[in-house]
Amino acid sequence: MLGWEYPPFLTGGLGTACHGLVNALKKYVPVTLILPTFSEAFVEERLKIIGLSDAELEYLDRNRPVYEGVKTIVVHSDFDFDPYPVGPKFEASLRAERELLVADKGSPLFGSQDPYGPQILQKVERYRDMVAELVATEDFDVIHAHDWITVPAALRLKELTGKPLVLHVHSLETDRIGEFQDFTNNAVYELERLGMEAADRVVPVSEYTKKVAVKNYGIDPAKMMPVYNAINPAETFRIEKPTDEKLVVFLGRITYQKGPEFMIESATKLLSKYKKVKFAVAGTGDKLDHLKAMVAQRGLKDKFVFTGFLPTPSVKQLLAQADVYFMPSVSEPFGLSALEAAQFDVPVIVSTQSGVSEVLPNTLQADFWDTDRFANFLFALLNYEGLRKDLVENTKKDLSILTWDESAQDVLEVYGQLA
Repeated sequence: MLGWEYPPFLTGGLGTACHGLVNALKKYVPVTLILPTFSEAFVEERLKIIGLSDAELEYLDRNRPVYEGVKTIVVHSDFDFDPYPVGPKFEASLRAERELLVADKGSPLFGSQDPYGPQILQKVERYRDMVAELVATEDFDVIHAHDWITVPAALRLKELTGKPLVLHVHSLETDRIGEFQDFTNNAVYELERLGMEAADRVVPVSEYTKKVAVKNYGIDPAKMMPVYNAINPAETFRIEKPTDEKLVVFLGRITYQKGPEFMIESATKLLSKYKKVKFAVAGTGDKLDHLKAMVAQRGLKDKFVFTGFLPTPSVKQLLAQADVYFMPSVSEPFGLSALEAAQFDVPVIVSTQSGVSEVLPNTLQADFWDTDRFANFLFALLNYEGLRKDLVENTKKDLSILTWDESAQDVLEVYGQLA
């Protein structure tokens, strides 16, 4: 299994989902998981983890002749995806991105706790080469890769071993930046397309993501089998708020994909009718300054709290005080945070453009752009206790069948199709 995020190094839902799935799968099949970096605390029985941060210095020493006498170079011609031709427009785009990166080729890339960062393309390249060197001769039956960052390694490993490839799709570039962009020169989009086309099976995290892959990437639906994310049972609690104001929580990256502007529009309409509420916005991203400016321009600064990035314990503290969880995403492959909020007995509002809407039917749902409807939903949940209780109780039943063991059984069925 080729992964990129894993506890305790998490930046989003990818690592949480990978951890949940691996720990369910390992009860049925031995798993070798390869990560850029990992913590010894997460080594468990029937799970072999290879952290490249430990192996990288040795790898660099073995490959030192390639870089002999080179201190700093422009990363240019050595980032290739042969034997997978992708066309001149893609190559030109990749060259343009590479030329922005200057790095010491003799230094570790995987020592940081941030698996992404400004050298992400180099990390993807080195991950590919190290994976091929470390495990191409090992005995295994299936390559299971997670998202675009592992695609080059997966393709190289498939070429070297002939083993079948399962590509697990947690998110897509068309989700992240919008489906109406020009993707002709988008390197990440091309890697996603190449990976899904080359894979023997594609596992999207929802029917919604399957439709996006078919529509925006032209992938054959016959090779795709959605497997939903799940959530582990957890101890939850409630915290009394210091004031009698209600609290609406928005949690996630502050980017186009998550629909933060639609949250502000909905909040503005709600606050014109109902004042006894505050909005907590937890997360960071490229839209954060824009969002703060929108709030200031509307004279709503006293109604919004921007917390920045929150570690898991702080997220739990926030959800334990929440009265409503609001996720108006423009395009959300799944939406694990909605499950986490529901565990804390918080009623949930989500966009219909989300995978989680398929597994939590007892939530209030609207199209991401329908801010009038969202404002009405917010008003109802903040004022009608009977509605809140009904949604919370019914959602508990929905959560009880969303287990990682069920997800693992679905993945095992995919493996069985490749035997």
